[in-house]
Amino acid sequence: MPTLLSFDTETHLIQPGLLAPPLVCASVADAAPGSERLLSAAQAREWFREAIATPGVHLTGANLAYDLGVMCADDARLVDAVFDAADTGRLHDVAIREALMDIARGLHGVDPETGRPLDDEEGARYPLALLVKRHLGLDISAEKKAPDAWRLRYAQLDGVPLEEWPTAAVDYPKRDARFTLDVHHAQERAAANVPNGGNLHAEGHQVRAALALHFASLWGLRTHGGRVAQLRQRVEAEWSANRVRFLAAGIFRPDGTKDSKRLSALVSAAYNGLPPVTSPTERFPDGQVATDRDTLIDSGDPLLEELGKAGKVDKYRSTYLGKLEAGVTRPLNPRFNVLVSTTRVSSDYQQLPQRGGVRECHEARPGFVFCSVDYAGLELRTMAQRALWEVGWSRMAEALLAKEDVHTSAAATFLGESYAALLPRVKAKEATATSFRSLAKIFNFGKGGGLGAGGMAYHARAKDGVRFCQLAKAAEACGVERVPVRVQGKVKVVCAACVNVSRYYGDRWMQAWPEQRELFSRASRLTHGGRLVDVVIPGANILRGGCGYTQWLNTPFQGLGAVGAKLATWRVSREMYTDRRSPLWGSRLVLMVHDELVAELRADCPNRLHDAAERMAELMRQAMRETTPDLSDAIEAEPALSRVLSKDAATVRDTSGRLQVWEPAEKAAA
Repeated sequence: MPTLLSFDTETHLIQPGLLAPPLVCASVADAAPGSERLLSAAQAREWFREAIATPGVHLTGANLAYDLGVMCADDARLVDAVFDAADTGRLHDVAIREALMDIARGLHGVDPETGRPLDDEEGARYPLALLVKRHLGLDISAEKKAPDAWRLRYAQLDGVPLEEWPTAAVDYPKRDARFTLDVHHAQERAAANVPNGGNLHAEGHQVRAALALHFASLWGLRTHGGRVAQLRQRVEAEWSANRVRFLAAGIFRPDGTKDSKRLSALVSAAYNGLPPVTSPTERFPDGQVATDRDTLIDSGDPLLEELGKAGKVDKYRSTYLGKLEAGVTRPLNPRFNVLVSTTRVSSDYQQLPQRGGVRECHEARPGFVFCSVDYAGLELRTMAQRALWEVGWSRMAEALLAKEDVHTSAAATFLGESYAALLPRVKAKEATATSFRSLAKIFNFGKGGGLGAGGMAYHARAKDGVRFCQLAKAAEACGVERVPVRVQGKVKVVCAACVNVSRYYGDRWMQAWPEQRELFSRASRLTHGGRLVDVVIPGANILRGGCGYTQWLNTPFQGLGAVGAKLATWRVSREMYTDRRSPLWGSRLVLMVHDELVAELRADCPNRLHDAAERMAELMRQAMRETTPDLSDAIEAEPALSRVLSKDAATVRDTSGRLQVWEPAEKAAA
């Protein structure tokens, strides 16, 4: 019978560039009340070394990946044992367990009593204090947040013998150890009354992903001082020029504040007195005139369009430049949330601008090269696999396995042509053929999640800058007539011609992939009248409760992709840290962005670099093939080597097929 023990560390404070600070002490507990122990740093090292190597011992914690990172930073010889323990399912995390249970309940990230999002000052969705209140009925928030709380002051006691510690400093970590173990057992009892057992069977998979991603955070990324300085100079110049322009127009006052009334009046005039409005609030029950970026850009007013575009410069200045400058002298540590409601990963690095120079400021460390491996059309593969499992057949699966270009295939249906006839025209870059392939690509990646005609038209314009009416050659000018549409609960005003195009080709998309019509019909029947239902991520058997129409459609294929991507993340990280025979050993994962992994590979030997990149890609392909077994022959993932992060980075090979480092166009031409 396995022995379950709780484990928690107290450390110096984390700092920018240092997410595994020096160990001060640790606390442990077993099932017996009163078994809680406080361990000095030396005692903690000895205790952990034995516990992590003992097959019958399981460890549970709250954000356990942090404590594991601390112990491995303190003694790198523990890394192999930590990865082995994770591989055999001996590591547990009460925050991850609660997230899985809440996904099954349909309440992920939401306080069931208030409906408000769960968050705290650290950005953690499920801090221990919340779980203690939920499961044990105790409020420990005061001792976590009180000004004199010891939680953030243990560095003061580093090196001080335990017998000389204040009573409060001794009691706090011991209570946390007890609370953590009691919460774990309470979750076991609660899960019996949660659909699908609270998804706790998936805990090990999520814990492994969380560990790999935390180690990626520990390593972090660095930036290039020269490129950051150039970006700062360009952004400041653009920002200053924008301020002068908008000050002259009366949108900004001389003191730099925005004249909201003036801006609202300009927006109202641009929309002929019928502007988009914000959602109602207690203070503004009818909403207010919307002044967001999309409203400004779609206004048709040149000044407002410029104001909307200028928001990008403001974002660079307020959000990115300071971080990029810090990365010149210390690592930038991405923060990952291993579980959102679809079971995908979220990260502060997932929203990096694709253009504009922010990505290119990130440069691999000396002796390393970036390797990015992105699954090709992953959501199409997982969408097809879901259809095979639930409908029994899939035209998209047939096309993918036949190595068809599925965007050209859908475009052929849009145009009423055969795939064989359209493909040569696409390859020849004939205008109509390429336009409709682009249109089909947007539908292939957007329609499967259940977006309506208005939502598709809006997102194409807002996200990709695409105007459906012009892409489909249905109108000479976009926005001549505009109609209100509801997008994620908010009213947006969209070109009427774009909505008509979206509606027409949305139906044609169903003709291209008829299995989707069956899935859409099921979603409509199940969620009729606003009913919320459960849906299961197939293969992984993870249940998401409380789903509406679009959630029922998109959760299975998004979640299936997350399952495979997390498995790949774990296997790549494991070889980097523990397999000395692998060409990946000594390299480091730095980012996971949905369908893409980015690593810093050792570049001390060209042959090893090639082998490492190929091995990383192969591990990713293997993981996804296991996740989508019927589409295994269609899984594609190719490595690209580069010295800087860039969306333009591409796979480059020499005449013998060996991977080469991609260089930006300006440098390659030099």
